[in-house]
Amino acid sequence: MAKEMIVVIFNSSIEEEMMESLRAAGMECFTKIPGVHGSGEYSEPRLDSHVWPGTNALLMIEAEEGARGPLLEAVRKMKERHRKEGVHAFVIPVTEII
Repeated sequence: MAKEMIVVIFNSSIEEEMMESLRAAGMECFTKIPGVHGSGEYSEPRLDSHVWPGTNALLMIEAEEGARGPLLEAVRKMKERHRKEGVHAFVIPVTEII
């Protein structure tokens, strides 16, 4: 079966809750990149500076194609719970793994 990469970006302040939620939804294989800077359409910039404090975290989750439903539902629930934290998920098809 084909693989997909689910990329989740969220405020570092909700990292523990996000990780627990995604693990409960079946997340097994992931890469976490802490301290990500950025600016979104609906949240304040997080640039880890005096003017724009805070950071985001980024998760790259490997999943079998078709198994993303519970993971994306967990992200949706976190997005509803933390409306101002800039929670986003992107699904990218994996065409090759080396």
